[in-house]
Amino acid sequence: MPLKRHVVKSCCGSSNIIIETEKPIRKPQSKVFREAGYFLPENFFQAGIFYVQLKQLIATASYGTNKINIRCSGADCESQLAEFESLLERAISL
Repeated sequence: MPLKRHVVKSCCGSSNIIIETEKPIRKPQSKVFREAGYFLPENFFQAGIFYVQLKQLIATASYGTNKINIRCSGADCESQLAEFESLLERAISL
């Protein structure tokens, strides 16, 4: 299941990444990220907001959508993003 990555220019010369999936992200799929060591605040989860963080990578979306906003900083972003995408593919295939 392919993921589409879109780079969007944002303030002050930085950019954000939007990952588009074929299937929407659902609450039960968050378990994959929690088991991989990502931080998932319970209050966001209960409010219907997909929010996961590991190191300098933060991914956010509303549950039920297929577009996830990614912010990442630091030199290791590309490998963190690759790991996130791998987990995301696994999560949405459940």
